[in-house]
Amino acid sequence: MRIALGVLGHEANTFSPHLTTWEDFATRWLRRGADVLQGLEGLNIEEAGALEVFSSAGCTVLPTFAARALSGGPVTASAFHRLREELISALRQALPVDGILLVLHGAMMAEDEPDATGAVLEAARELVGPEVPIVGTLDLHANVTARMVAHATALVGYHTAPHIDMGATGQAAARLLLRILRGECAPRMARVRLPLLLPPENARHTEGPLAEVLGLALEMERTGRALHAAVYPVQPWMDTPDTGCATVVITDGAEDAAQALAAELAQALWGRRHAFTPELLPPDEAVARALARPAGTVVLCDSADSTTSGSTGDSTVILQALLRRGTVEETCLLNVVDPPAVAQAIAAGVGAEVTLQVGGKLAPRFFTPVIFNGRVKLLSDGEFSFRGPGMRGVPHHMGRTAVLVQGGIHLVVMERAVSQWDPQLYRSLGLEPREARIVQVKSPAAFRAAYQGIMDEVLLVAAPGAADPRLATLPWQHLPRPIFPLDPEARFEPPRPKGRA
Repeated sequence: MRIALGVLGHEANTFSPHLTTWEDFATRWLRRGADVLQGLEGLNIEEAGALEVFSSAGCTVLPTFAARALSGGPVTASAFHRLREELISALRQALPVDGILLVLHGAMMAEDEPDATGAVLEAARELVGPEVPIVGTLDLHANVTARMVAHATALVGYHTAPHIDMGATGQAAARLLLRILRGECAPRMARVRLPLLLPPENARHTEGPLAEVLGLALEMERTGRALHAAVYPVQPWMDTPDTGCATVVITDGAEDAAQALAAELAQALWGRRHAFTPELLPPDEAVARALARPAGTVVLCDSADSTTSGSTGDSTVILQALLRRGTVEETCLLNVVDPPAVAQAIAAGVGAEVTLQVGGKLAPRFFTPVIFNGRVKLLSDGEFSFRGPGMRGVPHHMGRTAVLVQGGIHLVVMERAVSQWDPQLYRSLGLEPREARIVQVKSPAAFRAAYQGIMDEVLLVAAPGAADPRLATLPWQHLPRPIFPLDPEARFEPPRPKGRA
């Protein structure tokens, strides 16, 4: 069998002050042709998992185009059209094919296309026609649209948050595609959209309300009622007329059954909506509580500035709370994105005492700069790879990076934002989170997998940012209303399967 493989991933945040450009893809993950398959061994990402399945089955895998960028503002129109055209052109060159597997995120937006993932699937479908199966993989935070469902044969999503099953999702999608090609199943896919947005702090597969609903989905798969069942609590900072949580179920030849099961999951999610509201502490209170401990490591979750939720990474809110306390002796690991401050630290050199204005430059609507007096402890090229379960083995590039020290405060200043799921961000610079009292992590939940066994306590900080979990504080313009939690009076009535009275 000839299987075309392509990758196009990005998670958009409408409230980010900076659009995502072609350069953002080029500097993170951009591969063409045979390079798409190079260096995948040991990586926990979708294409690596899919390749294992296809190779074992003796398929001919035709790599086309792969591009990923860190979460951020919508993709510029020019970059999106170029990305889509490169992918479709590479798919065209691979023809004829028996099937297509596309590694997608599902929450991609462009300046001129609010449903960029749907536009990619539609273009792929127009290329190959109705008979060639197209299977796509989705992040659990995908915004699944009717357009996406209409043009894909099947959409297979993560079952974990923190995300640790990327490779497994690629394997599941590849196995389903092979079953379709062998005539072993006739997939029917149903989606139910809810008038619901959920902040991600309490949306985890390990415990709590999402774990309960995901358990129902997994049971549908285990009992054979569904080929695949997924719950999508959505990237909640997408201000489009078609944003909301969704459930998707794929059955074998039974459309009504798929609709009924998707409605069952949607009702279960809706019934737990209040349990997703996180308890947030003001920055000064969170810092005081962490420092008052006699021992242990406290992760201060700065989720509003989460770089994997589309924020800018230049918040100074927790840093300011620490500086307000005067001299801090306990080791505290913090980070901020600030290219000019990095350049100044490099110019001063290791060992120099510097006074720098750090942070608050990229998103002045949310953050303000702060004056930091400290010593340049270390300079680095900012290169490291994840070692934890999420995105294991994937390289990250902070750009030039400086570590500034004032008392116990160790401030990592980087040129480029990176995902903060993994303690290797700090360890690559000689900083050990296990030995720190406070560790700032700019991620709402995904950090928990790699920080398990390191952290003794997690405190969620109430702070501004493009990824503020206090969703009602943001300036929505296009979101469908009413929608919970912005509109507490919002109501949900699950659709009835077709053919039922």
